[in-house]
Amino acid sequence: MSRPALVEYLKGLWGLYKKAPKRGKTELLDQAENITGKSRRTIQRYLAAGPDRPMNVRIEGRGRNPVYPAELLVPHVRVLWKKMEMISAERMVQALPKWLPFYKDPMCSPEVRDLLLAMSRCTLERLLAEIRRENVARRGLSTTTSGLRALKAKIPINTLDRQATRPGFTQADTVAHCGSSAAGQFINSLTLTDLYSGWTLNRALPGKRAIEVRRCFVEFKKQLPFNLLAVNTDSGSEFINAEIFGLMTADPNYRDQNRIQFTRSRPYRKNDNAYVEQRNYTHVRQLFGYYRFEDPGLVVAMNEIYERLWNPLHNFFLPSQKLIEKTRVGARIVKKHDRPQTPAERLLASGALTEEQKAKIRDQQASLDPFTLAEQLERHLQAFFEQYRRSTTQKEAA
Repeated sequence: MSRPALVEYLKGLWGLYKKAPKRGKTELLDQAENITGKSRRTIQRYLAAGPDRPMNVRIEGRGRNPVYPAELLVPHVRVLWKKMEMISAERMVQALPKWLPFYKDPMCSPEVRDLLLAMSRCTLERLLAEIRRENVARRGLSTTTSGLRALKAKIPINTLDRQATRPGFTQADTVAHCGSSAAGQFINSLTLTDLYSGWTLNRALPGKRAIEVRRCFVEFKKQLPFNLLAVNTDSGSEFINAEIFGLMTADPNYRDQNRIQFTRSRPYRKNDNAYVEQRNYTHVRQLFGYYRFEDPGLVVAMNEIYERLWNPLHNFFLPSQKLIEKTRVGARIVKKHDRPQTPAERLLASGALTEEQKAKIRDQQASLDPFTLAEQLERHLQAFFEQYRRSTTQKEAA
């Protein structure tokens, strides 16, 4: 029986049920059970409440009290979810133990904290359904131009996926902050992400000149908490050039055992660099949007946000998931992911880091407060976009 038919049937039954004696009520309930297939208790609850109550609305004072009352938990879940950059319920469940010790809301009693920690993913998903907003994604322009043909022949095609059994195998890409036009000069963001752990670094560049990209790679190599073993890029000219090729493979400052494996993905195959393409959205577009940034003075502010706030927030406090299995079942593809973990947790559990590297990660995490990072991020972004609006106004007035 369909739901509309069930509702109409029970509405018609309600009048008879109210007037019937006790024996008659029993017969009507037996008949309703056989016709609707619903349990006797469900039918009794509906008939006791009246014909105007929707079947999915709980009767006040009946049934057991909810274990996770929405009116008590939703205000705290809303704040935490927004501070966590609106991640999924499955990732948020794993992040809550790291964030709650820093959550200072006086209304969040120890009992509420216990409930937040005890919630399952499904319970949290139901609470998030009340506050989740749809985000309409935009698409940016591609500014990738082919690199030198002679160098492309020397750089092998590889995605590094099968080699990423330990930290150090990375993918890199650039994001153009060009707005709706790729003409003229504009700022770019360089993203480097580790395939094993998801550890990600970002830097803003005033352009895509080879010397600037090289400088960023040298900086990344110093700041990574693990040894940089390999880099995979697309075939763009910002990567396929003598500066980057020399840094990776032929720099006299590198000994053979310290040289970086340099590979590239197939042209026009973005899925070959899927890890860094995903971070281009979560770590760049979700932060700075699709605006056009031309003022070189914005680079310093962007790098301060990336280095001091955004990257630490993601690397230490926002868990991510990795795809571990993909199976085709008929026309459907069933994907299986691992337990959400932060990049820092994955690095510490990898077994590939030295004790000195592990201590560096633990010390850095101990010095950070996720709520402080989130609050400072909001202030810095507000100041950044005020600076952006001033520079845009001055350019239009000139």
